[in-house]
Amino acid sequence: MERTGLLTDRYELTMLDSWVRDGSVDHPAVFEVFARRLPEGRRYGIVAGQGRLLPLVEAFTFDADEVEWLRADGVVGPETAAYLRDFRFRGDIDGYPEGDLYFPGSPVLTVSGTLGECVVLETLLLSVLNHDSAVASAAARMVDAAGGRPIIEMGGRRTHEEAAVASARAAYLAGFASTSNLAAGRRFGIPTVGTAAHAFTLAHESEEAAFRSQVAAMGTGTTLLVDTYDTAEGIRTAIRVAGTGLGAVRIDSGDLAEEAARARALLDDLGATDTRIVATSDLDEFVMAALADAPIDGYGVGTRVVTGSGHPTAGMVYKLVAVGDEPGGPLRPVAKRSAAKASAGGAKRAWRRYDGGTLTAEWFTTGPSASVDAVPAGAVPAQVPMVRGGATVGAPTLEQARAHAAAAVASLPHGARGVAAGDPYLTVREEQQMSSSTDGTASTALIVVDVQNDFVEGGSLGVDGGRAVATRISKHLADHAGDYAVIAASRDWHHGGDTNGGHFAEPGEQPDFVTTWPVHCVSGAPGSDYAPELVTDAVTHHVVKGMGVPAYSAFEGVTDTGERLADVLRTAGVTSVEITGIATDYCVRATALDARGAGFAVRLLDGLHAGVAPDSSAAALEEMAAAGVTLG
Repeated sequence: MERTGLLTDRYELTMLDSWVRDGSVDHPAVFEVFARRLPEGRRYGIVAGQGRLLPLVEAFTFDADEVEWLRADGVVGPETAAYLRDFRFRGDIDGYPEGDLYFPGSPVLTVSGTLGECVVLETLLLSVLNHDSAVASAAARMVDAAGGRPIIEMGGRRTHEEAAVASARAAYLAGFASTSNLAAGRRFGIPTVGTAAHAFTLAHESEEAAFRSQVAAMGTGTTLLVDTYDTAEGIRTAIRVAGTGLGAVRIDSGDLAEEAARARALLDDLGATDTRIVATSDLDEFVMAALADAPIDGYGVGTRVVTGSGHPTAGMVYKLVAVGDEPGGPLRPVAKRSAAKASAGGAKRAWRRYDGGTLTAEWFTTGPSASVDAVPAGAVPAQVPMVRGGATVGAPTLEQARAHAAAAVASLPHGARGVAAGDPYLTVREEQQMSSSTDGTASTALIVVDVQNDFVEGGSLGVDGGRAVATRISKHLADHAGDYAVIAASRDWHHGGDTNGGHFAEPGEQPDFVTTWPVHCVSGAPGSDYAPELVTDAVTHHVVKGMGVPAYSAFEGVTDTGERLADVLRTAGVTSVEITGIATDYCVRATALDARGAGFAVRLLDGLHAGVAPDSSAAALEEMAAAGVTLG
């Protein structure tokens, strides 16, 4: 393998040069790879690329010419040049197994060693993990949407030639059946498929001549592309040439649902009942979900699995979380505190909990509780050893990683696997922030009520001041998230196409704005999304309510795993709740009163709620105070 030392950014080596000069290059350090958030609307991610990455880490060295170029170009000085001539990574790496799930805050890779040897790996680690994880995450959603129909990866003509190979590997890991890329087949043992393009048909004097040539070369089990001219006539010609034992026909244009239905009917009429239909043409998980009922037997996916349109960046970052002040000395936690880019300090150990095979929780521990010997009850470690002393250990095969990915996705509840946009199924935080019933660090929960697009300015039931309140709630979360045992955010989540038990006014009737309302917060529609001013990274439980029935209080809803909010709070040892959100005179009021009715001490946070109207909001505040809610 070629040396990979120059697959880095200049600033990594200029930092290294400074540390060599000041003597801190050999101080112990821990860096972590994690994502602060998932791409918009994604419920989970698949981490991929470790199988490609670890050999690249072992090859991260510099030859004499490279070192001389770095010195001559002014990147490093003579002392650092001498350091690099003998450089190789001699530290340890732990990480999530390739093909595993990750969520915001998951420490997917932990790199331990010296400051010098860890810092220079940043670009290499992130370029591989971000690319492959983005492709694998998109591919996993497509596999789910395909509903068991095989998918061919065929995007090599839409990206860089080496990215095409990596993309084919990541897609196969996530469940694609095969690839058209021969280099990926050769390097990784992925099954390869491919027959002919439209150019093959056009190059012959007739479609029949093209089909006869292909069948003569590949046999009747081949797949014939039938839509170069007229799809129906192409199918008739295909069966006339190959007979009713033809393997498959491919359709690459038109309304695929309609074309597939017509093709199936025609094939059956011609006696080719076992001939399969393969669909291509700018497919993604949304299109495949829409084609669920179409008589399609397999898909080919290219552009949308290998380019940004199909796999928005994984957004992983590489941050220093612990450092020592002398060689061999103890580590101290370090962390960024900048707005929207904060990190959690300290070397971490990640844990998961499952219930009947379903993933229900993920968190991390730091300090003494992160010891290998300190295993929380019922917890499963999320990380595994990958590198020890610079040498790769226990590297799974691609087939093993593929099996792991399938099992990981299967551990998600059904609601987290749909293609509809939603919030991350889990957000990973430190143990003391996840629950506190045993250590007493917190017994208070924060409830954020219905801060949604339809309830802020511009929404179908927009409240004046809603966006400002959302911004202030985000600031409160940034400053105080660690104070809460649970942070729950609720949303109206109404059915589209019906009145939701009389909650929506009947079509053609005017709502009375007391018990009947305009259509709002339809599940999966933009109006049901959190307002963009609300940062939900710290939310531990997402609650939805009003599925087909009128609902105002967050206590009427359920979490992603079907739990009632009151049960979540009691399990976490919560005794008091603080409430924020929209609207003061409706859903905030109902939530506060239900919280008091459930026996919790309740406080409505001043300035963090907005009402529909001054009079009704004032009345709601009086009613809440009378019920024992602390205001302000």
